[in-house]
Amino acid sequence: MNTKLQILIIVVVALLSYNANAQTNKCATMQHLEKSLVQDPTLKQRMVDSEKATRQWILTHVQSKKANTEVIVIPTVVHVIWNSSVENVSDEQILSQIEVLNNDFRLMNADSLDEQHPFRPFVIDAKIEFCLAQQDPDGSPTTGITRTQTNVVAWGEDNWDNIKSTVNGGKNNWDPTKYLNIYVVNLDGKILGFAAFPDELASKPDLDGTVIRYEAFGTNGTAGTGEFSLNNKGRTGTHEIGHWLNLKHIWGDSTCGDDLINDTEKAEEANYGNPTFPHRANNTCGSGTNGEMFMNYMDYVDDSCMFMFTSGQADRMRASLNGPRSGLLTSIGCKLPTALNEVNILNAATVYPNPNSGKFTLYINLKNITLVNASLINMFGATVKEFGVISKEISTIDITDVSTGAYYLRLSNSTTSTIKKVFITK
Repeated sequence: MNTKLQILIIVVVALLSYNANAQTNKCATMQHLEKSLVQDPTLKQRMVDSEKATRQWILTHVQSKKANTEVIVIPTVVHVIWNSSVENVSDEQILSQIEVLNNDFRLMNADSLDEQHPFRPFVIDAKIEFCLAQQDPDGSPTTGITRTQTNVVAWGEDNWDNIKSTVNGGKNNWDPTKYLNIYVVNLDGKILGFAAFPDELASKPDLDGTVIRYEAFGTNGTAGTGEFSLNNKGRTGTHEIGHWLNLKHIWGDSTCGDDLINDTEKAEEANYGNPTFPHRANNTCGSGTNGEMFMNYMDYVDDSCMFMFTSGQADRMRASLNGPRSGLLTSIGCKLPTALNEVNILNAATVYPNPNSGKFTLYINLKNITLVNASLINMFGATVKEFGVISKEISTIDITDVSTGAYYLRLSNSTTSTIKKVFITK
């Protein structure tokens, strides 16, 4: 058997085989894929061809290993679909999920593996970030959040597709080539969420996006409530967006399966709970003495023990962003609408922390801007607060008297203007 044919067979098996019993109580992404395969006979071959392109891109780029890799920022819209008022999660809860995503994908999570851990050399900053959209597909200002009241009490497998359909009680997704659509809903049963793979986009663009149950979304509010107390750190979002960026589960969705990543240890099956390291050392799949990488975001362990993506996973995600999801690279969803964006010098000022509770540090690069006037404006351009002239490179800003929400901090002088988005949570 020639090498190309062997690779083709391996890829097909890895992409399309899975143990359905292992999927029923955590993530339904593979069920979503199986439905798509039935509905679209061309999808299987498209996935095989895409996998070849993914491998070729990684071979020629290996972006994650370059220190100067550009950070990719993905415009994101969160669609809250609610029946009972408890499901109508707050802006603060949404912001907490965005914060988790940015921390996890940028290796800024406080619970990352320590430097002495044997798996630490494989941990990577994927250099992928997420921003709540500042303009919608029509170019109008937006908070990056939509809210839809529905008469659907709970969403099960028979009506999952309707989540993304306005006429069926859900909400049409925004242009999926330009935005990540996250849906927060009341899912039936115990499934935490699911996502569409990149190759499903070509034939089913209206079904693209990720779906997360409201009890496993973000880190406050309804996160971790009811039966989902172990899903209170926003890692369902990290996991599902990993799928959305073309990652498989680490056990390859079958016994000793292939997740198509070279630097994740072979796993016998999904891991649950809070395993002790090393877990399944020298397993039947051929893992080493350190056992399985259960702390990977693409396993099924509790939120509190998910810590990492690997270099191989980062390369694969970035390949998808230069392949089926390349439209995101030119999206203007994170930019201010023209009416608010006079001269937007994004690198002239930095706000941190962001989100914040109303107090934050403002750093201004005075090589680009000298004396500036500062003001806070709302999402529609109305001035909320004036700060007067700021002349220091580093200043502390206090807006604790301002209501929770998203605002623009505008810094301007006679020739230039810089606008930064600020998220206030309390």
